[in-house]
Amino acid sequence: MSKPRFSVDLPILDISQPLESSSLSSLSKACKDWGFFHIVNHGISKDLFRKLHSLSQSLFSLPSDTKLKLGPFSSVKSYTPHFIASPFFESLRVNGPDFYVSAKNSEDALLGKQNYEFSEILHEYGNKMAELSQKILKLLLMSLGEGYEKKYYGAEFKNCHGYLRINNYSAPETVEEEVEGLGKHTDMSCITVLYQDDIGGLQVRSKEGNWVDIDPSEGTLVVNIGDMLQAWSNEKLRSSEHRVVLKQPVNRFSLAFFWCFEDEKVVVAPDEVVGEGSKRLYKPFVCLEYLKFRENNEKGRFEKVGFTVTDFAGIKAQL
Repeated sequence: MSKPRFSVDLPILDISQPLESSSLSSLSKACKDWGFFHIVNHGISKDLFRKLHSLSQSLFSLPSDTKLKLGPFSSVKSYTPHFIASPFFESLRVNGPDFYVSAKNSEDALLGKQNYEFSEILHEYGNKMAELSQKILKLLLMSLGEGYEKKYYGAEFKNCHGYLRINNYSAPETVEEEVEGLGKHTDMSCITVLYQDDIGGLQVRSKEGNWVDIDPSEGTLVVNIGDMLQAWSNEKLRSSEHRVVLKQPVNRFSLAFFWCFEDEKVVVAPDEVVGEGSKRLYKPFVCLEYLKFRENNEKGRFEKVGFTVTDFAGIKAQL
């Protein structure tokens, strides 16, 4: 007997239009309760997603020895093989701000010098996602308080940068039992913008501790809050645990774009964001130091719960 499935009803924001106060209120509530929401009319075409999916299939179908030229023991280190995060998960990382150069380094090692389409398409996608991330961050600041976008975006977020992970989940042999494609974790970013195919499997953990599906919907992208923004907002925005469960005997494809503070950024919630009469929940910390903390505590796995920003800089955690 299969377990009952529950899906969370998240707000869907039209990113191409100015948001009304009711939409900002809905966004604020979703980000505090779940840390997730959907966006539509994001300006990225179906054709671009199709091209990226096709290229990723070619990439991940290469022999393991070829892909490991970019693996954790290589000089490039852009490829995460199956034995690191999960037996079902592998990914390729493409760094900004020059997505073309980053993709080209991987492309030359994997595909030789005959295929230039790969780098050009990733360059286009990376730049579009960077623009989109800036727009989303401004909306999130608006949802926190009137005038916050003008007051804090330029002062706090203008030096953010992004990187992309192209993710491939291998098909499980059986789906009779629940199969984790990627274990529970929080993201280190300010925000993550996710494209997922129609296979599904993304789940978010509720405040009560239950796993709830975030169903794919054509034309939408999923946005979630990361640890950096949770700390900066003094937990007015929630970085939720999430995972991927494989429920169908087919490959799953996703594109995760992470928009992050610069390494040297000191993350501290402004007094106005903390609010009069409220307590500061995080001590100030340098972004790079937190990234190192996460990397050193992964122990070869992507299951990072227990090694979050709350564990690193949470004032309660240190009492």
